[in-house]
Amino acid sequence: MTATQTMEDEQEAELRNPFPSPPSHYTNYTSHNLRLLSLLKERTEGETELTQAEILSDQQDVPEWPLTSLEKPRVDWIREEGSYNVFGDTWFVRMAQYSIVSVMTLAPSSSKRLSPLLER
Repeated sequence: MTATQTMEDEQEAELRNPFPSPPSHYTNYTSHNLRLLSLLKERTEGETELTQAEILSDQQDVPEWPLTSLEKPRVDWIREEGSYNVFGDTWFVRMAQYSIVSVMTLAPSSSKRLSPLLER
């Protein structure tokens, strides 16, 4: 197979599915692995030096990759850092705080509909 054929195959696949395929790690989100994560969190309430394999030694099919990668992101950390990662891409968040004064500044001066709301 030549490079041109490969490119044509990729373009044809892209036409059939315009959205990229999800990364392979989405398959880690099984009910079994989520149950293992819950059990791991229960058993490690305090600091521990044990590995997840040691903590879950009585369970079957404990993965080698860290179960903690299945946890939901912490919103407070996202706000603190100002960004988050999704499937390897970094997305920045802008924490805008608007007051009525800044909204009035942004509103056109010819807009009279907002002034009765402010007088209440």
